[in-house]
Amino acid sequence: MKILEYGYYDISSNDAEVKENITKAVALSTDVVSVLPGYLRVAKNILKNTDTILSTVIDYPFGTSCLQARKEETENALKCGAKIIELVAPNHSLCNKKYDRFRKDINEQKTLCDRYDAELRYIVDYRTYTEYMLFKICSMVAAHQVDTIYPSNNYMLDNIVDNLIASMMIAKKIPYINVIVNGNAWNEKQINLILNTDKIYGYKTNNILTLENLSKNCV
Repeated sequence: MKILEYGYYDISSNDAEVKENITKAVALSTDVVSVLPGYLRVAKNILKNTDTILSTVIDYPFGTSCLQARKEETENALKCGAKIIELVAPNHSLCNKKYDRFRKDINEQKTLCDRYDAELRYIVDYRTYTEYMLFKICSMVAAHQVDTIYPSNNYMLDNIVDNLIASMMIAKKIPYINVIVNGNAWNEKQINLILNTDKIYGYKTNNILTLENLSKNCV
């Protein structure tokens, strides 16, 4: 596993709780910390003297905003210090097979991220699309020089086995794209499954205890 990431998306948190959880994640040598856009300013202050990269999710969790609103949210996040943009695939456009709109979304978002020297990634939820659509979407993303995707929005419980299967399928079908597994892992058996799957490029968790267990075993 090359990358270990932590996502903190608790909408009920105050600034003190955000600081506490992000500080814990940094202490565990986490490569990337991802937060909601509203938490970026707090997170930036914590990460400014560390090697941990600041990331945020855009149009989270369902990808239902119009393309202009998505652009505005991305630009605001970049101005607040995000160095990775995790953009939920525009589900309305894709479910209606409006692929030109999706290509426009990728082009405009990639141009915006390049302007701020930031990385663009897409969240393509495998539970939303057919297998054919999933591969098609990931292929279009990769064709626009976006190198990394997440296979789930992880908004609701996501079985780690299903997530791993989807991730391995995408990686096999589209070997030139990086897939960061992000299904829920709660117990020792599930954590060992992640650790013992050597083809995993990276793993992202929303649970600080899972992060602690993985960090110990990845050192």
